[in-house]
Order: sequence, then C-alpha cells, then structure tokens
Amino acid sequence: MYLTQVYSVYCSCLSINRSLHVDSPPMVPGQSFSYVHGASSVSLLGQTVGQSLQAAADRWPHREALVFVQDGVRKTFSQFQEDVDQAAAGLLALGLKRGDRLGVWGPNTYHWILFQFATAKAGIILVSINPAYQLKELEFTLGKVQCKAVVCPTQFKTQRFCDTLRQICPEMDTAESGVFRSSRLPDLRMVIVTDSRQTGTVHVEDVMQAGSRQHHQELQDLQTKLSFDDPINIQFTSGTTGSPKGATLSHHNIVNNAYFVGLRLGFNWKVSYGTTENSPAAFVGYPRDNEELKTETVGCILNHAEAKVVDVSSGEVVPLGDPGELLIRAYSVMLEYWDDPDKTSEAIAKDRWYRTGDIASLDRFGYCRIVGRIKDMIIRGGENIYPAEIEKFLHTHPNVQEAQVIGVRDERLGEQVCACIRLKEGLDCSREEIRNFFTWGLNTRWLSHWVEVVLTRWLSHWVEVVLTRWLCHWVEVVLTRWLSHWVEVVLTRWLSHWVEVVIPLG
Repeated sequence: MYLTQVYSVYCSCLSINRSLHVDSPPMVPGQSFSYVHGASSVSLLGQTVGQSLQAAADRWPHREALVFVQDGVRKTFSQFQEDVDQAAAGLLALGLKRGDRLGVWGPNTYHWILFQFATAKAGIILVSINPAYQLKELEFTLGKVQCKAVVCPTQFKTQRFCDTLRQICPEMDTAESGVFRSSRLPDLRMVIVTDSRQTGTVHVEDVMQAGSRQHHQELQDLQTKLSFDDPINIQFTSGTTGSPKGATLSHHNIVNNAYFVGLRLGFNWKVSYGTTENSPAAFVGYPRDNEELKTETVGCILNHAEAKVVDVSSGEVVPLGDPGELLIRAYSVMLEYWDDPDKTSEAIAKDRWYRTGDIASLDRFGYCRIVGRIKDMIIRGGENIYPAEIEKFLHTHPNVQEAQVIGVRDERLGEQVCACIRLKEGLDCSREEIRNFFTWGLNTRWLSHWVEVVLTRWLSHWVEVVLTRWLCHWVEVVLTRWLSHWVEVVLTRWLSHWVEVVIPLG
C-alpha cells in the first residue's frame, strides 16, 4: 500500500514536468526549468548505413539519388548501391578489414560520398581529413588514428595532395603495386588516387575492379555481423584548445541524426545548432517558425534528444531563460574521442551528458538561444559577462560597423571588459558617446575604461587591427569573428607597409 502511494505521488510529480512533443512545432509551453526532452512518436532507427542504403535502393531503385554536376555524375539509388558494393568489395580485396581506418582527403566529389558508404558497408572506419591540412596536420591525423589507406585526388587548386603524402612517405616512389611501408606512418599501406594515375599509388578504378566473387560474398556475410553501434566515422575537431580531437561516430549516430533532421526540415533548411560530437545537429528549426524564432534562436530540441542549461561553476540547472552551459544527452552523442580517454571524460560525463562549451538559454517551448562560448566569457569580480550580449548591443549604435568584446587582465577584478569597435566609413565616435550609449541600454559596469576605436577607412576592407596592451609591443592581434576561432597576427609597423591607426580612448 505504501509503495503504491509513493508511486502515485511520483507519477503526479512527473506529469508536472512532462516532455515536449516535437513531431510538430510545440504550441503549448511545457517547460518550467532549463531542461527539455524532445519526445516523439517516431521511433529511432536500428540500422547501419549499409542497411539504410539497401532499404532506399529496394524502395526507389530508379529514383535519382545524387548528382555531381562538376563531375558529370548522376546516379540512381540502384546504380549507387552497385558502385558502393564494388568499392567495398575492392577494399576488402586490397587487404582492408573491419575496424581499419581509411582517410578521405580532398574536396567534395562523387568519390568522397562513394567511399563514405563503401567503408560503412565493409565495416571500415572512414576518417574525414580537412582538405586544407598541411603536412604536419596531415601527419598528426593519420598517425593518431593509424590510417591504413588514404583516398585523395592528385591535387585541387593549390593543394598538392600526392606531393604532400610523398614528403611524409618517400617509400611511395619505390612501391610495387601501390603498397608500401612508411617509416613515419607505419600503419599506412596505400594511397588511392581518384583522378590521374600516379607512381606508387592505387587508382580508384583498380579498386572498383579488385573485388572477386569471393570478396562480394565476404561483403554480403559481413552485413549480418555489423552492429549499428559500431564506429563508422572519425571527424576531427578544429583543435582550438590544443591538438585536434577525433570525434568517433557510430552508424546509430549518423543514420538517426540525418533521419530526424530530414523529417523536420524536408528540403527546407532553416536554422540549426550542433557540434561535431553531436553527429552534428541537436537543435533544429521548423519551416513554419516565425521570423523571431528564425533569427533569435537556433531552433527547437530534436526528436529523442535531451538538453539542459547548467551553472558554469556549480553544475546546477539554472532557472528557465537564464544563461549557462548547454549540455546534450542523446543517441547522437559521439562514442568517444579516438584513443583519448582523458579528453573523452572531460567532454562526456558518466551519465552521458555532453558538455558543449557553449553558453545558451532555453525557453518554455524548447527553443535555444546561443549566448557565447565559455572560453569567451569574462569573469569580472565574480560576475559572468557574455561578450556576445554586449556585441549585439553595440551593433545597434548607428556609427558602429563591427564590435568585438574581449576580457583583459585586471589586478583587482581579475578581468575587465574591452570593447574593440570598427566605425562605419566616414563617421566618428568618442569614448563618451559609447559610455552614454551604455547608460540606457546595458549595465555600465560591463564597460571598463578600455574602449578602442579602430579607424580603417583607408585600409582594405578585410584588415582590422586592434592594438592590445597586454601583448608584446610588436604584436598586434586581429580578432575577426568571421574567421571563426582563427587569429591573425599583424607584425610591427616597421616590418610592414600597412598603416594602422588605433585611437586609445582610455
């Protein structure tokens, strides 16, 4: 009797904080604190990538699956399925096996997507390699995940892929049948080239023809052994906090994330938020969202995903609408950072909540607003200040073209706020104007005596320089949001013919 009563009370409590149904845009607010679960009547898919392609080919064999105009390639689902089987059997014939890593290094072409599906069907883990990587970055990536093969074109624009690989693996020059052993990358065995034939490499057409009936049968038998929880893709993060980390994604991650994003959006891509570690989407807008939701939020929580916003210091869930760190728990959260248990445990707690590192807030309908990054947060005398909020306000000033807010060291308060402002061409602005602007719009304590106005009307439109006092007097750092985490360093005036005029108003 006692347990029945307890259970009844427990159920009543749960009904107060019910899940938010997200099969369609939420019409009734269902949240009372900064936690949301995207309940859905549509089940998760228990399929591998290969099984998903097979299902599509069986259902729509003659429907066009993909088009690469620049390559002159058009494939129906059945044609693409045939190519995938040939490529997968060919990889098995060349000695690659389930669990091996194969890197794809190059631009978006038909061969990129072909090998993504072929490796998935063969149980081989595809490693997505940034086509802009230079020698050291490439060597680190290939060594970190112990790639056995690399697929790439000879070159693209100024990037000479094969030449770079030869610098790392000179053994390619004497390789027989395209197979070699590298002293610097002992796991790498071959380079598969997608365009012209090159000495010491395997051409993609040779891969397509390599699979025998035995290899095709091996591939078929493998389909019953693969699990949708197997790793299938490694994507390296940008490495803004150190060396790039390999986010390892499973069939289950990728198949379901693509499925539910597609269900919500169809072909009408609107707004979304995600990370590499989330496969990638966690919040996605609806096509029918109003203008405010489209411009002010990153969408609503995705089906079968959970999100909460917590205090950065205590880890406690914050009141609804308050900013804090955004955490995600879902089928889409990566398996791990490849071969990096320490970084994995830092990012994913034992209860499987993934720390995004982003500052955000949630509303009653499960929509999310991104405020900034924890790394960018300024802590002034114990107060958390979010640069993005100040920047957004500064952009409403009629004379301001762009604004960047950063923290500078302060002996008393720990950090002070520095606003770096680029004015519109032909207009002026003073420190007093900026201060007065803040008096009616934002907390004046946020704006310290550090106000820098950068006049760039005689410079090219892409050069903005902010002289930062806390750096050595000969280094100037350009903080440009549109370069996303990249920092341009401008050398001293006497080493450059550029003219930079910085007016310190402090």
